[in-house]
Amino acid sequence: MMAIINVTPDSFYADSRACDESAIRAAVARAVSEGADLLDIGACSTRPAVQQHDKGMASEQQEWQRLHLALQVIRDMDVDIPVSVDTFRHEVAKRALNDYGVAMINDISGGGIEMYELVASFNCAYVLTYNRSKAEHTTGDVLCDAIDYLSRKADILHRMGVSDVVIDPGFGFGQTVNESLCLLRDLHALQHIGSPVLVGISRKRMAYEPHHLTPDDCLEQTLQLERLAIQHEAAILRVHDVAATRQMLTNYNIQNTCFSDSKIL
Repeated sequence: MMAIINVTPDSFYADSRACDESAIRAAVARAVSEGADLLDIGACSTRPAVQQHDKGMASEQQEWQRLHLALQVIRDMDVDIPVSVDTFRHEVAKRALNDYGVAMINDISGGGIEMYELVASFNCAYVLTYNRSKAEHTTGDVLCDAIDYLSRKADILHRMGVSDVVIDPGFGFGQTVNESLCLLRDLHALQHIGSPVLVGISRKRMAYEPHHLTPDDCLEQTLQLERLAIQHEAAILRVHDVAATRQMLTNYNIQNTCFSDSKIL
């Protein structure tokens, strides 16, 4: 389970924001105590409005200043779980790897050769995202396009020496709600690519819009979708609500055990 910690003033879910040292420390401590396996630190909001209009996006300097503060706090706390950095910028990723030795780069852009060379040189994990707003479509079908894109790019990464590639179908990135829900339904089809699948659907439009809710009040709907993702073989959940997700996973595992032990099956 990957815990989202946004060192931003404008991420779409307000409760995920931690903008000063005290808030960062509290958010990290809470995520760790609630059972997070990985911390994902973001310092530049890529919410849909920013992506669409390219307005209000933090500059590279602003992103690094925020990220540097968060990574220094985490280092001072001596946190004993891996840290991922959520960035699409090569120079920000390079500084995070060089100065703080982060374990993973989570790149929502899908990256490019320069980013691939960087992660290969540091031998770190890389999250390859299918960003439909940036990728070329080959079929018009979101599942087929995602498989085609992720397969090709993962192969390039492996050939360049990146051994630890995680694939992300990019829910919400250039997809309609219906496309995202259809892609989630067929998520298991990504397994043949041969990389672990990361799913980030926490409090996104696909969770709240069909129910006429908002990001603030769609926890139950988020958990339902995350459970479906696990059923379809997602390996990593990227979440805002660590404790609630951990409880859902515990209940799901217990239920699965009960079913598997049943003489009816």
